[in-house]
Amino acid sequence: MEDDKTGTAAKIEKNAESYDGGYRDIIEKLHEEKERLENDLRQEYRNARKYVRSHPEEGLAYAFLGGVLAGVILAKMLSR
Repeated sequence: MEDDKTGTAAKIEKNAESYDGGYRDIIEKLHEEKERLENDLRQEYRNARKYVRSHPEEGLAYAFLGGVLAGVILAKMLSR
């Protein structure tokens, strides 16, 4: 009975070691993908900031129109 428990434990440990290698590969791939996405987002954020700084009147116009639209929608909702 005791031998059966140690044999089963050895099998479980062997399976766990084989899964560890696969999981490590997956974790490493996910880490690389996370870094790639972070770099892409940083670059897009920089580009957006440059655009907004070079075209401030468009940003102001969009903000104004968004505020007017939100005000109209709220006024319609509250007048009921």
